[in-house]
Amino acid sequence: MRSHPLALVFSFLIAFILGLSSPGTALPQPKPKGPGQPPPPPRPPGQGTGGPGPQATLAQLGKQIFFDRSLSNPAGTACASCHAPATGFTFPSSNTNAQIGTAPGAAPGRFGNRKPSTISYASFSPKGPTFNPALKVYFGGQFWDGRAPDLVAQVPGPLFNVNEMNNVLHNLPAPELVVQNIAKGGYATLFKQVFGANVFALPPAQVIPLVAQAVATWETTAEVSSFSSKYDMARNGQAQLNASELNGLRLVTGSTTGRPGGPPFKNAQCGICHGIPADPRTGPDLWTFFGFANIGVPRNPRNPFYIQTNAATNPLGFNAQGANFVDYGLGGVLYPAQKLPAGNTGVGSNGLGDFLAINGLFKTPTLRNVDKRPSPAFVKAYFHNGGFKSLEQVVRFYNTRNLTSKAGEVIDFTLANPYAGLVGQPIWPPPEVLPALTLQNPTGQAGKIGNLGLTLQEEADIVAFLRTLTDQR
Repeated sequence: MRSHPLALVFSFLIAFILGLSSPGTALPQPKPKGPGQPPPPPRPPGQGTGGPGPQATLAQLGKQIFFDRSLSNPAGTACASCHAPATGFTFPSSNTNAQIGTAPGAAPGRFGNRKPSTISYASFSPKGPTFNPALKVYFGGQFWDGRAPDLVAQVPGPLFNVNEMNNVLHNLPAPELVVQNIAKGGYATLFKQVFGANVFALPPAQVIPLVAQAVATWETTAEVSSFSSKYDMARNGQAQLNASELNGLRLVTGSTTGRPGGPPFKNAQCGICHGIPADPRTGPDLWTFFGFANIGVPRNPRNPFYIQTNAATNPLGFNAQGANFVDYGLGGVLYPAQKLPAGNTGVGSNGLGDFLAINGLFKTPTLRNVDKRPSPAFVKAYFHNGGFKSLEQVVRFYNTRNLTSKAGEVIDFTLANPYAGLVGQPIWPPPEVLPALTLQNPTGQAGKIGNLGLTLQEEADIVAFLRTLTDQR
């Protein structure tokens, strides 16, 4: 989130909306809930809804809204344009993912500053962001930065974001643009059936929360989160993980059983953020705790947002900082909520720096459908800025972030100049957000993120396991 009028627009919107196994390997057995894990999220009320009844009808309506390309200004961009089922509800253009990483909006020449996040399994995220003092971690909310507390509050964001669906007139959200198109669309009768014959006589601002309710209801259904992957079938005894996949599962969980709490195995530390419950009876395997972390992702130099600086043509969505723009993640949400600039840096800062220790924190997405794609050659973009282009690259980054081309040399990001005196060349560009107050394992301690000590085969095994999390329907 940026410190310009677009943040005020979104605040206005929120205000009115809120009025497994391999041959011979047993499936994991229930274990006591491990220490340090957040409580499991509740199952969404609409999950699996498909039969007759008001909830199913509401979900059917939400699906039609989600795929409606008339609900942008200019027309042509639907929610599904950036969140396509065939790609795990992420961006469906291989070329854009490969060349850029972020997504174009409805208005020509405009791009968002982040990769579209998946909505797959997003319905399980708790409301947020909220701080857990025991774990010292923020959890929940929607979007990469958690700025919407739940799915219903999330839906209008893209509708009125000028760099996305652009339903704005005179620099203010224009709900009438959305409602007019729904009223003359092919599902207007269904909309009236669900919300009343006179629903379009209401002020448009009162109709938008109904739109959000419908879309959010569909997003809780099994069409979006089906639990139909090879991993799920293995858990149910309907499939078997091969040797590489099973080894990847063990590395991800640090357990020989593939379930936290089992006998120890070499640990790739993935489960700290992308975890599952130690006791499968306590909740579904979501492969995320929906917490926030800073893993040191470098900036994406191909992000068009860096040159999207024209305030005259895009007064609400321009980038005032240009090439100096820093995406502070959660620090771009919670500091502006206190009337401070994003990151609490620059003009308007209270001089205390990152006193909440939130800069660079982004919400941990699910690993489910992380490899879902329409064809093997299709390129997906990864991390919040879309700068990484393959799972192999992502796993290598986790393994070697703090390393250089000289064997044994480790970068310590807690130093004033982490790169001073290095003999080798850093394998990766620097993290976008430094200093390293919020960075995971900033010193590069062996066995932790950035210096995991994984072999090439172990990296490949993790990727093989990640591919078992692709839903089949």
